[in-house]
Amino acid sequence: MTISVYVPAALSLLLAAISRIVVGRIAPTRAVVFVVAAMLCAAAATWGLVLLAATLLGDTTLVADEALERGVQLQDPVPQLIGVTAVALLISGAVRVVRVLRARRATTRELRAVCSSCGTGELAVVALAAPHAFAVPGRPGRILVTRGLLSVLDGDERRVVLAHERAHLESRHHWLRAAAEVCAAVNPVLIPVREAVAFLVERSADEHAAAVTGSRELVARALTKVALAGGPDGELRAWPALPFAGCGVSARVAALQSDPPRPEPLVPSSVLALGVATAIAAVQATIAFYQLVYWLWPT
Repeated sequence: MTISVYVPAALSLLLAAISRIVVGRIAPTRAVVFVVAAMLCAAAATWGLVLLAATLLGDTTLVADEALERGVQLQDPVPQLIGVTAVALLISGAVRVVRVLRARRATTRELRAVCSSCGTGELAVVALAAPHAFAVPGRPGRILVTRGLLSVLDGDERRVVLAHERAHLESRHHWLRAAAEVCAAVNPVLIPVREAVAFLVERSADEHAAAVTGSRELVARALTKVALAGGPDGELRAWPALPFAGCGVSARVAALQSDPPRPEPLVPSSVLALGVATAIAAVQATIAFYQLVYWLWPT
């Protein structure tokens, strides 16, 4: 087994390390680049674990007897401890993915039920004192706001919230968040990437709201007022539903108070290149694994 089987894990660490730096230099609408890179890293790292776990098959009686019959000298490509560790990581990753998917499904169902209880139409208003606004995905998607939020905002600021949440629904940001959540569950090293994606989709919705209302200052003011008036999040579990004031509020307000972001084409290309590199390493590791076990196939 070549060193390439370990490269995806190393590149995942690198992607996680640069995500905090890159997130401030990439256009908010390019969150999909982070998601694609994370998916490639998660898939390649998982496949690397599968290959490492597969080396344990060399210790089975079936493979040992086959090798003896064919006169093949078995090699021990990796220590047994690494193979066992790979199996444990694969199992724990599968458990985390199931938990994430179940939690997202349960919370989305809960919020849709709340929306249904508020009648029909795009906007659903629920009688809660805490100021919250969520984009609830579905067919059709709906915007769920609390009376507490409506009470702290004026008419123009309410338009900001609606434009922000519509941007989430129209851009299908919930799919980007879900993909990033699953990638981080598969490979916890990618947790900073998950947070970067969450921040970027909020920044993208902020910029859309600023374009719709024509005022970046108005968006910053609405965001600040909701954040300052916010209560505990326990009344509604909001993370799958893209809450208005749910991620990096201070940084988002600071971004809105500065000039609109300028696109830097080299930055997303570099992020994507990391993901492609992990895929190439996974292919090389697969070839090396095949060369290790090709004798198992009858000629």
